[in-house]
Amino acid sequence: MVNIEHQHENQRTIHNVPCLALSPAGEPIGQVVLVHGWGSSSDSYRFFASLIAGWGYRVIVPELPLHGERGTLDYWNPSVLQENFWNVVVQGVREAGGIAAELTRESVLPVTIVGHSAGGFISAGAYADQDDIRSAIVINGSCSWVRFEELYREKSGLPAITPDEHAALAAHDPRERILALSKPLLLLHCADDAIVPVGSQHDFVEEAAKRRTSGDAVQFHAFERVNHVITLGMLQHIHAFLTGNC
Repeated sequence: MVNIEHQHENQRTIHNVPCLALSPAGEPIGQVVLVHGWGSSSDSYRFFASLIAGWGYRVIVPELPLHGERGTLDYWNPSVLQENFWNVVVQGVREAGGIAAELTRESVLPVTIVGHSAGGFISAGAYADQDDIRSAIVINGSCSWVRFEELYREKSGLPAITPDEHAALAAHDPRERILALSKPLLLLHCADDAIVPVGSQHDFVEEAAKRRTSGDAVQFHAFERVNHVITLGMLQHIHAFLTGNC
């Protein structure tokens, strides 16, 4: 059960980022940085955060750049999306890493990062870059940014990525760094996702199976006949993963 009325909730600034912070009714058993998606806000993730806090975790939901109280965009305008998406993701990775580091200074409890959609990209990047993040859950995101961009442009009928664009994005792509890690990683994706095609995650998982040992295996689950949502089945996997890795 989720004892929402007994949870402690407040707004605070961590690493210069406005965040929604929730604590369980009792002593927390771990810490979760929960990163919201493109066009969403920390406030709209309050229920998701309350659910995780109800499982016993301290939950921090940072506000992404140009979202919520930090500004707004015409999020689903294709040109606005193309111009701003990667800038928000890259800045979000830096900020999430800084938040995780600050949480680690405040508490000995381990930190897991969880993100959906754009937040999933950010979770992958922060997991790759920040030693203070013990594990990660990427929901409808990607660990292979260049491959995602290639597939997205092909699907959307956009011009192919140029060599300069490829080099700029590859400089931030966490794929190779993640493949060299042994920290726990859970990937959840809607098989019929029309916004973030599952193909780049399939490619990543195939490579991870070759390069990460069985004990360091990436957990991957695809959910049929659903499109870019968080399902009950995903929540069950998230709870089980946090229980074993946070």
